Amino acid sequence: MAKHLLEKTELNDKWDNLVTKSDNGTIFCTSQYLKNIDANIAPYYYRRNQELRAAVLLIESPDRLDTCLHDFVIYNGVIFAPPQNKQNRSQIISEQFEISSFVAEELARIYKCVNMQLHPTIVDIRPFLWYNYGSDDHKYTVDLRYTSYLSIEDFSGAEKLEDISTYLQASNARRQEIRYASREKVVTKEEFNPDLFVDFYNETMKRQDIAVEEDVLNQMKSLITSLFRANIGRMFVSYLASGEPGSMAFYAMDSKRGYYLFGANDPMLRDSHTGTAVLWDAFHVLSKDGIREIDMEGVNSPHRGWFKLSFGGDIRPYYQIVLSN
Repeated sequence: MAKHLLEKTELNDKWDNLVTKSDNGTIFCTSQYLKNIDANIAPYYYRRNQELRAAVLLIESPDRLDTCLHDFVIYNGVIFAPPQNKQNRSQIISEQFEISSFVAEELARIYKCVNMQLHPTIVDIRPFLWYNYGSDDHKYTVDLRYTSYLSIEDFSGAEKLEDISTYLQASNARRQEIRYASREKVVTKEEFNPDLFVDFYNETMKRQDIAVEEDVLNQMKSLITSLFRANIGRMFVSYLASGEPGSMAFYAMDSKRGYYLFGANDPMLRDSHTGTAVLWDAFHVLSKDGIREIDMEGVNSPHRGWFKLSFGGDIRPYYQIVLSN
């Protein structure tokens, strides 16, 4: 009979190796990323008969009795190790179901409340839905979330806009903004200016009546600076023809894709077409450097959701898993 074990571990090269090789692993679960987050990071290994077959990344509450989400950690939770040699599809599904079932039970034993956000590649959440099935005991609930994946593979070889498949799938309004930005001679440069970015971000949030704490802004600055210095983060700035910066975007990268992590604008220049240009022009640069797709990192608010989807990407569901007493 199989012996299952969920044990706490530490963030190191071994952890990063599993995250990198897993289809479910992202930059948000790497040690390089997480060391810049002000949070109680709780990494676990799952072993079956002493063999490492999965990891689980959680964020603990200050008292460490619960797990919670963090605004800067988009995906966490279960991370399956790559399939073993000669495993067919049925065996892979069966093994992952067994792992998730054990994890669901163990997390309910360890923590009073559980909250995690799975990667879109994890589609089988039956073990969480079936926990305590048929009883009156507390159960996991599921909140359906969405992001958009945008293909940028053909940007690098395109001679005109119509050669880009994503452009043909974009909304009429977005295509118009792309053309207007070109007509108005908006110029996008890759340059790193964290102070200006944080200022723009704070002003952008203020315009939406959202107050951002100074500590959060400092964390953001520390995070993007660390990712930039590690060559896994890139910043772009779009300028008006007059030379005035209007919009900025920061992307993070791992071995699988790029992630549109943060964006910010000068609220006084909202109608300058730079908000579209800073994303679109960056796609060209990233495509030339071998990035094939961008995770737009959530389309879960009415305004930002429509803006991101208007670039022509598809829509991917992912699950927030919650257990509360």
